[in-house]
Amino acid sequence: MRVTNNMMSTQFLSGYQTSLSRMSDIQEKIAASKNINRPSDNPVGAARSLQFTAAASANELFTQNANDAISWMKTSDTNLSGIVTTMTNIKTAVSSAISANPTSSYDAIAKQIDQMINELVLAGNAQVGGRYVFSGQSDSVEPFTRDETTGVVTYNGTYNGQSGVATAGTITMQIVPGDVNTSRDKINLDGSEVFGAIDTVTGSPKIFQDLLTIKKHLEDIQTGANGVTADTLSSDLGTIDADMDYIISGQTTIGARQKSYQTISTRLVVDATTIATDATNNDGFNVAKASIESQLAQNAYNTLLSVGANVLPKSLADYL
Repeated sequence: MRVTNNMMSTQFLSGYQTSLSRMSDIQEKIAASKNINRPSDNPVGAARSLQFTAAASANELFTQNANDAISWMKTSDTNLSGIVTTMTNIKTAVSSAISANPTSSYDAIAKQIDQMINELVLAGNAQVGGRYVFSGQSDSVEPFTRDETTGVVTYNGTYNGQSGVATAGTITMQIVPGDVNTSRDKINLDGSEVFGAIDTVTGSPKIFQDLLTIKKHLEDIQTGANGVTADTLSSDLGTIDADMDYIISGQTTIGARQKSYQTISTRLVVDATTIATDATNNDGFNVAKASIESQLAQNAYNTLLSVGANVLPKSLADYL
């Protein structure tokens, strides 16, 4: 068969385009450090790559939520420990008042308790990242305020069961796939879960009411007003014990939840490594191999140009 000049030119151009496309494809993979840059490169691999990307994004979100939740619960736990310590000090102060003391000491103990109530308010207004941890869903609102005249402590946040809403005080941070589960994903204690039921009239938590009552007993016992005696203070010790048990129960709940989140956080770190490894294996990109292929493609391209220059028929321009 006779090979015409036109056939030679067509064949050369076809090889030229193929070689150029091959070089461009390899350079794109090297630049992106990926073998699969579009579905046509590997349809099955591309579909799996999308799955790995989605899994990595979800894992990143859950990891951030876990870290935020752990920070929130650590702050809660630290301040709950301080609250328990303050309540213990209040119990010690009341115990000392039951023993044979001069009447003048009762007033001093009452003032101590008043100051320790302020300490409880301060701990109850703990924050993390500018958010109040015991304020329920109203975490931008200072949860506890105290009237300077009456000494009454008011809760300003939201709490579970408020206005008939079971989760009004619940804050959740999801760290596992699926729908949000308030019992599983809850990370906080609202004001009522720390200091007891909120009085619907005064807005004051039960434990603060108890402490103000005990303070009043210490003031009344000096004169015997309202029938307050040492037996009254002994009964107050039982009230303080019950209140402490309530606070410790809440702290135990937060501690257990924090441990659970820390365990899952550790697993999420492992999962992130596994997902990244699987994604890399799925793509199969190898820098050394790609570099060799790039050099070979470049050599083939240069050879094609050299051969084309010698084989293709000369044009009129070659004689000018």
